[in-house]
Amino acid sequence: MLILVGMVAPVNVHAQSSNKSSPVNFYGTNTNLEGSIRDKGSTLGVPPSSVKRDTSNGKGSRKKKRGEFAFAPIPMVNPSIGNGGGAAVLYTTRLGNDDVSPPSSFGGGGFGTGRGSWALGLGGRFYLREDRYRILVGAGGGEFNYNFFGTGSAAGEAGISIPLSQRSRAFLIEPKIRIFPKWYLGPRYHLITNRISLGSSKSDPSNLPIPLPQDVKFQTAALGIRLQRDSSDSPFYPRHGSLTDLTTDFFGPGVGGDRTYQSLVLSYDKYLSVATKNVFAVHASMCVASDKAPFFDLCQFGLSSDIRGYQVGQYRDNRMLVGQAEYRRELFWRLGAVAFAGAGAVGSDFGNFGDAQPGGGLGIRFVLAKKNHINLRADYAWGNNSHASYVSIGEAF
Repeated sequence: MLILVGMVAPVNVHAQSSNKSSPVNFYGTNTNLEGSIRDKGSTLGVPPSSVKRDTSNGKGSRKKKRGEFAFAPIPMVNPSIGNGGGAAVLYTTRLGNDDVSPPSSFGGGGFGTGRGSWALGLGGRFYLREDRYRILVGAGGGEFNYNFFGTGSAAGEAGISIPLSQRSRAFLIEPKIRIFPKWYLGPRYHLITNRISLGSSKSDPSNLPIPLPQDVKFQTAALGIRLQRDSSDSPFYPRHGSLTDLTTDFFGPGVGGDRTYQSLVLSYDKYLSVATKNVFAVHASMCVASDKAPFFDLCQFGLSSDIRGYQVGQYRDNRMLVGQAEYRRELFWRLGAVAFAGAGAVGSDFGNFGDAQPGGGLGIRFVLAKKNHINLRADYAWGNNSHASYVSIGEAF
């Protein structure tokens, strides 16, 4: 699933640097299918809503356009995967005559860098029948050149890595149905193919500081279950409510994969509004991957929804716990500011975690679409002997 996340909608890209050797790995693109489709995209230069005059009845009535196109260029300044850029285009609309469901979204995008990393993808999230049904679908592909640090907290702290090149293709579909008020449940299926090789012809495969991963040509496929409780008041900029999200995936040859293993991710987001321009947001998550999971499906922090300030994949293992809090303040006109802090840790099991790694920083916001308060965000974060910058559409969580 994490590989699909890195390809489908390049709406959420960050650049990283560190006082160690810190080329980001494939996940350093920090693109999040779930977040990007949930955040519905931006509207640079496009009004969030417009009207047209309908003179067919002779009364000059005004009819609102239900849809909204969004386009966002995403700059990339990254010392590891190279400087470059990307772009995403999305269209959001309410389907049919349904005024109860949130707007459905259709998106596509891509990015490329001077060092050969690239990705293209399409995705969509559909809300149907007065929000009784929710369907997520996405597909994409790309090539990602990154550094592999090994597994475990000690490997991440050592900062020693080898270059890898990963070519991937992915597909995801996830339909859910409302089973109780605010509760949604449904199956999910995803298929990912990978070809991984040493990313430098100058490196001697027999004399590497970290062994080359064995999963160099590997296909993963999983049939899983997703359960959500969503009481948030907006999918774009929540001010009240919460989101509880449980995902379990069962990988194996029976559904098209090369290996049998399991994963589980549980997260919780809480939103509290103070006055009219202040929001406190809290995020906590837990990840579990079974022993036979390949390195790219292990738990890893560094994604902006978890801990900012680290390259994604430097800290990875079979278990992960993270927590993060953010203060969001609307300033004036379309401008806003945020401050955030958190910590995370990985370990081989829940009784063997490494040291907690702190992360925090500051950010600015610009409202691209007033109607749904969709923000362009720019964050700068510090970690333990590392720092990172982020440019994306929508909030971190």
